[in-house]
Amino acid sequence: MAFAAKNNKWSGYALYVVLVALALLYYLFPAQMVEDLVDSTVSRVNPELGFQAEKIRPWIPPSLRISGGRIYLSNTTGPAVFEAGSMNIRPQFLKLLGSKYDLELSGTAYKGNINGSLHLDDPNGETIESELFFEDLDLGVYEFLADKLQHRITGMFSGNVVYARNSAVAPGTGKASLQLADGQLQLQNPILGIGSVDLQSINLELELRNRNVTIVKGELTGVELNASLAGSILLQSDLKNSQLNLKGTIEPLTEFYRKYPEIKELLKSMKKRVKRGQYFFAITGTLGQPRFSLL
Repeated sequence: MAFAAKNNKWSGYALYVVLVALALLYYLFPAQMVEDLVDSTVSRVNPELGFQAEKIRPWIPPSLRISGGRIYLSNTTGPAVFEAGSMNIRPQFLKLLGSKYDLELSGTAYKGNINGSLHLDDPNGETIESELFFEDLDLGVYEFLADKLQHRITGMFSGNVVYARNSAVAPGTGKASLQLADGQLQLQNPILGIGSVDLQSINLELELRNRNVTIVKGELTGVELNASLAGSILLQSDLKNSQLNLKGTIEPLTEFYRKYPEIKELLKSMKKRVKRGQYFFAITGTLGQPRFSLL
């Protein structure tokens, strides 16, 4: 009986010590040091990027809870490249002992959900493997895209992205499967009198190699038109200067001709190549200033 009481006493002490330690860890947590460490890690992955957070706290199960985290271009001002409402970063602690960095992340951003993983084989970030899944991100509140492309895209964005790099000097490779639902492209400068394009559903399959993005598959279906797209985008440090080399087909539907009756007559007068109601087009120029032409 006395032995059981003694054990309960020590169990109570142990629990008290653990609770006090957890409280001290929470209130005395070196948030600034962790923010600097994350910023340094992001910069190693890409020297042009930086990291800031409104709040960083330890969380259970063992992880970091980041509120108001943002990744930004360190040499420019403007909207963040990425901004999360909240994000949990969970390291694989046993692998840290072998100088390997494995992180799992989950959280919310732009009213949607994000999950992913990051693997660094060395502390300098030269070898990277990462995968990201996201669902129902609201592009209407993603200010960075509108700021850099000078056009506005709305809709719910989902997909997954895989990226790998074997050297700090290599551009890396990757692939992505992307979907946009209930979207719209609002053009800064109307093309053939068209100020906006319905993007009811878009499916894209992309591959990245040597800063060149190849569109393997691009399909658009909408109330106003259907379209297909293929080609490449040569990425530049300033995203809006990325060079376009794209070709595709566009099939105007009844709703499109009803909304833009003058376009139907214009297309007839231009005598462009048409097959089964589909017109052929090319997009050149840059992301910031694309040039659209019928073939």
